[in-house]
Amino acid sequence: MDKTELRRKLKSHQVDETQKLLEQAYLLATLANIIETTTPTCVGLYSAIEHEVDLSSIFKKCQELKIATAYPRISGDVITFYQVDSLEMLDSKVFGIRESSQTAQLVMPDLLIVPGLGFTKCGKRLGRGKGHYDRYLSHHPVHTISLVFSWALLDDLPTEHHDVKIHRVISYC
Repeated sequence: MDKTELRRKLKSHQVDETQKLLEQAYLLATLANIIETTTPTCVGLYSAIEHEVDLSSIFKKCQELKIATAYPRISGDVITFYQVDSLEMLDSKVFGIRESSQTAQLVMPDLLIVPGLGFTKCGKRLGRGKGHYDRYLSHHPVHTISLVFSWALLDDLPTEHHDVKIHRVISYC
């Protein structure tokens, strides 16, 4: 199955909301523990869209721990990260995704939580097909973590030379 077919299959997966909430609670607790014990300087988050883990509680955890947070902004083919001190700073909507405001400060996270449609345990990632995160990660060495629901954890997936592996994939199973 090629990437396009796999994206279509994962986007059309019928999600059991009870299972999703159960898995999301586990994934968020695991990530919160990692952040608490490793104390990064700045954590790059994302505004969740369909089939992604909602990171709002992680934003709040970082605020409690006085760890800076950053959210992406996309301009053309380039993704950059801007410091966000309040979720009200997320205002624009490119690709239906809330982004950091244009007045925020440009930053480089030292821990980046990377979204995606599908992952393997060894760090292969299937994004949405635009390559924003792959381009960013190929030029910015940052520790990456992805959270994956059980139905999006794959045995394998097709990759290309420009695909960047995630350092740590956290899954429910």
